[in-house]
Parts: sequence; C-alpha cells; structure tokens
Amino acid sequence: MASEKVKISLKSIHDELQSIESRREQLIKESRDIIILCSQSIISLHQGNIQESQLKLDKAKNLYLSLKTLAQDDLSRYLSMSEQELVEANLLMNIVKNESLLGIGDIGVSSQAYLFGILDCIGEIKRMVYDMVRYGRYDKAESLFIVMQEIYSAIYPFSIYDNIVNGIRKKLDVCKILIENTRELITEESRRSVLIGSLNKLNDTL
Repeated sequence: MASEKVKISLKSIHDELQSIESRREQLIKESRDIIILCSQSIISLHQGNIQESQLKLDKAKNLYLSLKTLAQDDLSRYLSMSEQELVEANLLMNIVKNESLLGIGDIGVSSQAYLFGILDCIGEIKRMVYDMVRYGRYDKAESLFIVMQEIYSAIYPFSIYDNIVNGIRKKLDVCKILIENTRELITEESRRSVLIGSLNKLNDTL
C-alpha cells in the first residue's frame, strides 16, 4: 500500500505532466498559426502588398511573444520552426523596404532559428530576382542578387558547426545552388540586354 507521501508525490507529478502536455498541445497548434501567417506575409510581399504583409507579420509576432512566455525553457523546442519562419518573413520585409536587416535580439529567437531563417530567405530573394528580370528591372535584380551573396558569405563560416547546428551545412549547400542558378540567369539576361542594345544601335544607323 502506497504511503500518503507517495500518493501526494504522484498526484503532484501527474498535475505537472498534465500541465506540460496541455502547454505542448497549445504550442503545436498555435505555432502552425504563426507559420501560416508568415507564409501569407511572404506571399503578400511577392505580390507587392506590403501593408497587408506587415499586418500578417505583426499578428505572427504578437502570437509568437505569447507562445514564448507559454513555452518557457522546457518546451522552447516546439517553437523552432515558427521562429525560423518569423526570421525569414522579417528579413524579407526589411529587404523589400530597403531597411537594415534585423538582428537576433530584435526578433528574440534562438540562434539556430536565426541562422536557418536567414538562409531560407535566400530562396525567397531568388524568387524576387526572377520577378525583377521578368519585369525588365535588371538593376533591382542585380542588387537583390548581391544581397543573396552577402547573406551566404556571412553564414558560410558557420558550416564548421554542423555537429552543433545540425543541418546548417546542408542548407548552405542548397543556398549555393540557388545562388549559382541566379547568377546564370542574371549573366544570361545581361548578355541579352547588351546584344539587344547593340542591335538597336545598328538599326538606328541603317
């Protein structure tokens, strides 16, 4: 027969685990909401709807702050993906608005989420470069490409910490491919632009 102290201890442990499980379920559900809001914010940015994008991003930020308090230290790992998306959406907003990129302290996320979020941003910048080329805005495409390169160069030294920040080397490899593909596009479009300019000059002399 369990002693009274054992019963009290088990009841206390049960209540503690029940509370953790309840917080965990809320974190999983509402973290998905943050990811969806960030995704919607990024889509709006690509569509040129900056105001709508900012509204979505602000909602995501506020929800994240409340979840961060709920998570505490024991469940903070359940916020990693939403943190990553939050970094990506924030930095992309900075780039579109031609602002300085926010630091880790400005967003208040974990170190790994910040690194991964920055790298994920490279893929979204590539999409913007392709859009600029399609619209004939080659100068803007080139300036965005420079940002891609600068981000990659800044994060690349962290590849030596792949055993600590698991997966960062793989993400860097993916980003390298994205950058090389973008470089080929810009080079090709630049040559085409020069060729068209030369042909136009030739036509003018005929």
